[in-house]
Amino acid sequence: MNSFFQRPGDTVRARGGIHSGKRGVVVATAAGRTKVRFNGSSGTRWVRTGNLRSTGSGSLSWILPVKAALVLFLVIPGLRFVVVHLWTHGGLDGFATALGNQMGQAALAWGHLITTDPLGALLHLGFLGLVSRLMHW
Repeated sequence: MNSFFQRPGDTVRARGGIHSGKRGVVVATAAGRTKVRFNGSSGTRWVRTGNLRSTGSGSLSWILPVKAALVLFLVIPGLRFVVVHLWTHGGLDGFATALGNQMGQAALAWGHLITTDPLGALLHLGFLGLVSRLMHW
């Protein structure tokens, strides 16, 4: 399975190039390249990420669908706001004002939530922290 989400400590197998077929451990990643310490060799080598294949049961094949769902979860409300504004106003006239008003109302709603339901606010912040952590995985 190809994986473009390799992290330090992941085990990989090279395909193509002089290290083809060799197993190694990811040491670092940067700009589409991965630094790998191959078995039986001294030192590390930079390899194009596309030339590596994740091995072992620890590969994170579920992370891409989760990230796609989170992006939809975060993007759809914004798209809905734009579509409703375009539908009701027939254009982008007053869009900045409407967006500013909506952001102000959201800030007031957060203040109301924190004062009336602090546990719910903490749970919501915890959920947002989890989403942030998953997006950077």
